[in-house]
Amino acid sequence: MKIDDRVEALVRSVLDAAVHKDADRLAAATASLGDKATVTKAVELSLAVAAAVLFEVHEGMPSADQVTEISRTIAEQERWSGVRAAEVDALLRAISTGSPVVTGSGSASAAVPFVVTANLLAAASQPDEGEWWFNYLDKVEAAIEAAG
Repeated sequence: MKIDDRVEALVRSVLDAAVHKDADRLAAATASLGDKATVTKAVELSLAVAAAVLFEVHEGMPSADQVTEISRTIAEQERWSGVRAAEVDALLRAISTGSPVVTGSGSASAAVPFVVTANLLAAASQPDEGEWWFNYLDKVEAAIEAAG
């Protein structure tokens, strides 16, 4: 996958707001994505990052039980965003099976891919070893571009 630098910068801004659990900034960053084509590219990038992190952390495809547990954990940790466990579960199941991901149009639903990705990045990074979520994102994006 070739990553568009403009879209990547926008996605990084949305992810930063989600990592910092800043609902107002998340809404503004998501709105700043602009037109439908940019939103589509941003969601595609976010989902590619989420899939890469999910598969790396679980050393392959997570089991159905693992997906259920991850979904509950993310929904609990990200309650501030209005993201529901069922939405997270549907997104993670689609990612883990390669099925199309359908996102809602409400403000919380539209943010699901970004909130999930931000959570996965923050949870999988190693800040005590100097690898913050944004450094981990750099590595993941490099791997995505190399693979595509």
